[in-house]
Amino acid sequence: MEGSWGYRTPIYMLNRIIRLQAVLEIITNQTATALDLLADQSTQMRNAIFQHRMVLEYLLAEEGCVWGKLNDSNCCLEIDDNGKVVKQITK
Repeated sequence: MEGSWGYRTPIYMLNRIIRLQAVLEIITNQTATALDLLADQSTQMRNAIFQHRMVLEYLLAEEGCVWGKLNDSNCCLEIDDNGKVVKQITK
């Protein structure tokens, strides 16, 4: 007998575990796909930002670079590629 709080047969429990495993696998795959897409987008954005910065540097070369124009001494652009890590995780 399979009441709402009663005893469950081993076959019933096994079927529930298999269903939960399938749901977990679907969620895991969709999460990996989403992380992969976000990593790609992040890389594309980083590349676009770097290209724009290069153009600004070129256009403002007489001013002593972009930071010279803005009177800012912090002229280092640090690029941290977390996308590579995410790509490795989602493989």
